[in-house]
Amino acid sequence: MNLQVFTKWYAKYVLFALCCIILLVVPLIKGPLIGSEPLLYFRLAQDPSWYDTLSSGGQFAAYQWGTALALYIAPGIFIQILPFLLGILSFLILWKILHSNSEDLIFVNLSLLLFILSPAFIYTFSFTNSLFIACFLSIAAFYFYTSKKRRWISIPIVMIIPLFNIILSCAFMFILFFYSFFWKKERKKLFFINLFCTVLVAGIYYGYILFHTGLPKQLILETANQFQFSQKIFFDLGSPYGIGVFISILACIGLAILWEKKYAHLFFFLSTTFLLLFSLIRSESLLFLSIFLVLFAAKGLLTLFNIQWSNIQYKHFFILLIFSGLVFSSISQMDHLIESAPDNAILEGLYFLAEQENGVVFTDYSRGIWIEASGHTSVLDENYLFVPDAEQRFADSRELYFSRDLEQTQALFDKYEISYVWIDSEMKQRIWNYDTEGLLFILQYTKDYEQIYSKGGVEIWSVKS
Repeated sequence: MNLQVFTKWYAKYVLFALCCIILLVVPLIKGPLIGSEPLLYFRLAQDPSWYDTLSSGGQFAAYQWGTALALYIAPGIFIQILPFLLGILSFLILWKILHSNSEDLIFVNLSLLLFILSPAFIYTFSFTNSLFIACFLSIAAFYFYTSKKRRWISIPIVMIIPLFNIILSCAFMFILFFYSFFWKKERKKLFFINLFCTVLVAGIYYGYILFHTGLPKQLILETANQFQFSQKIFFDLGSPYGIGVFISILACIGLAILWEKKYAHLFFFLSTTFLLLFSLIRSESLLFLSIFLVLFAAKGLLTLFNIQWSNIQYKHFFILLIFSGLVFSSISQMDHLIESAPDNAILEGLYFLAEQENGVVFTDYSRGIWIEASGHTSVLDENYLFVPDAEQRFADSRELYFSRDLEQTQALFDKYEISYVWIDSEMKQRIWNYDTEGLLFILQYTKDYEQIYSKGGVEIWSVKS
């Protein structure tokens, strides 16, 4: 590859076009419904309220409402186009940041190429989720924060980030801290103003929530979710929007090169170290970590191009291998999103359920938000942190899964006033060991339950009583 192509006048337009193509692949093939978050925010945007009557039998709506309110004007349109638009704007703003801080056009354009190929970028801006607006606002706030004349515009932007994602807000404040104290020390005053305003807004908003709900419940529903270190950090090993292995390899090379002047790059080293450690606690910070690693990776890739190789064929092979790995991670992320639930069979089942008389639906908590999107009430969903009896609901759900005692099962159905049962093929494979275990046996071989839907691996049962 000839690096001089990155200095051509049309390079940024090619990168812009590539960014658009990458962000359009998943929405055009899969559509806007990926996972449970789009359905949740679409429902909340349609009917904003501090009390959610459908979630876990009804609970105070202790959500990060920023994303839902951003969709409020036109939920059906914004849920499809807003991630794409903010992804493009994030790309353009990052280009402005890099261009204003580096005169090396090759480095700038190469960094942008690695950025749009990163699994974190593809995940964040391919569909509506809890990350894309907060990520965009953080990039925009950093641009104004580092500018010479418009730095005060960063204050209102930073203030509202906690309404969209409190974890990204906390991580971003640490980035601003390292920038203000280890790079541009004249920004200290501005940092403290941003910090005060952010803490004030977050304190009022989340204080109001905690006043009505109390502290969140420390309930671990799935021990299988406790990943090992590598699974939490690397996308290729299981993290939904982690770092690509090949970007990490290049970043390590770049880190080694810059380490010789480590005191001149304390902001980058300290921010990267903090984000790496913080990502072990909260994976959302991987979004910011991936941006820093992209910069190191670009430096590492430039180093590989510039060093003298004993055999030019080895050089070309190694660089081709690296780029193939980068592209493979991108394609793998897009394929993962396209193949993710809910699939067409799930959506058809939800459409059928939406036509039924409203009631409480029992299913796995991971399907709760889907059920609520159909207009029915769930027994438990993924937003369980502020549900007062979440632990009891989870324990009762486990009892219902495996009990063959009809009286005990019926008592739990009466307790939660359950009208329907939702079971799909993935649930069957994950929860039960055989087709006549526990609840599956009771549904099939007792007269109190009637199967009203069975298609594409989705079964819906009605409680006759």
